[in-house]
Amino acid sequence: MQILINDNLPKSDSIAGIRSDPNFPTLFSATDKPFHQKRRKLLSSAFSIKYIATLEPLMRSCTNVLLQKVLSLANSNSKSIDYDVNGLPILNIYEIVQACTFDIIGETAFGGSFNIVEKGNHPLPEKVFLELKRRVMCHTFPYLRSFMKKDNWIDEFVSKIIKERRELNINDKKRKDILQILLDSSEKVDDPLTEFEIQDQIIEFLIAGSDTSSLTINMALIMLLCHPEKLEKLIAEFDSLKQSLSDNSSILIPSHDSLKNLKYLNAVIHETLRLFPASIGGILRQTTKDTVIDGYLIPKNTTVSASIWSIHKSKEIWGPDANDFVPERWLNPENSQVKGAFYAFGAGSRYCIGVNFAWMEIRLLLASLLLNFSFEMVQNQDLDMVHFITPALKSKKFLVGVKARC
Repeated sequence: MQILINDNLPKSDSIAGIRSDPNFPTLFSATDKPFHQKRRKLLSSAFSIKYIATLEPLMRSCTNVLLQKVLSLANSNSKSIDYDVNGLPILNIYEIVQACTFDIIGETAFGGSFNIVEKGNHPLPEKVFLELKRRVMCHTFPYLRSFMKKDNWIDEFVSKIIKERRELNINDKKRKDILQILLDSSEKVDDPLTEFEIQDQIIEFLIAGSDTSSLTINMALIMLLCHPEKLEKLIAEFDSLKQSLSDNSSILIPSHDSLKNLKYLNAVIHETLRLFPASIGGILRQTTKDTVIDGYLIPKNTTVSASIWSIHKSKEIWGPDANDFVPERWLNPENSQVKGAFYAFGAGSRYCIGVNFAWMEIRLLLASLLLNFSFEMVQNQDLDMVHFITPALKSKKFLVGVKARC
């Protein structure tokens, strides 16, 4: 709390190593407080609760494509696909959920879905993963930067998005989204964004708006399948939604209004974020003066880490079951000590700008999948994790047998 909130220390200068160009900061990688405040103010309207609410139909359309794809597999009897020991079609749900989160960020922030779920294969997720890996390597081993060239594919992909939007703008078909806000800023006389800055900021939102949410959804599914009694409790909570959903469709997609106050759903998501925060590696800050932290004198310009992993796994805070998946710990409204030690979205002035977007996306996708399908975990899988800025499953696979509930 002292590092992130009370002292509000700036990000460490070392974060420049993960930038596309060390000399051009983004919202995430800014170390200068005035720059960060200005960039955050510029983008804040695209992340307001009021505006996020208008994005729900777009999220629901992408969710529907995902569910139809899973339903098609669940009803398949093709010999070309694999089946689990109980005869259920096997789905790599990690891959398809990640694809859907990319489609959602494309639809809501950049003018249209990337149609990755529908196509079944697209280079974007792999290209993003490799770019994350490259940036971390450049950050960790700066002397290798000149040898680790950036793949031009992502730049060309984003450049095409920008070009298509500008062509639409000529015909007065402006959308209010992140891309439009960035383009409008480039037309302002007072310190406009350059073309590189626009492109670089878009790439950052592509990464932040997809990988983190998809990991949370997948880890929630893994935890629930490993704890079937928790899954049954969540499914029972969903039963109250079915009466309000149309019986005329083979797919049920609840509204976000019907989900946002479901206590056990929110508890499951909180607990997943506690155990698997996006900032597993810690949040690096830099002291601006000689500072005393927890009784230790830390000299000026020292890099310190706010270890979210350590806080979220502390048995002093969470109890002897700190390493266990226990959504019930979030159901006690008096447990203020626990909620005060939750930093999945950061804290202070650098609190995640996309938190409302993330909560809507995670609730909609997780609830829709579990309302429409039952899943069985395929045994003996590699579920080890790697961490390149954001965490991910090393194998990029989470295999489940799938069966339609309806």
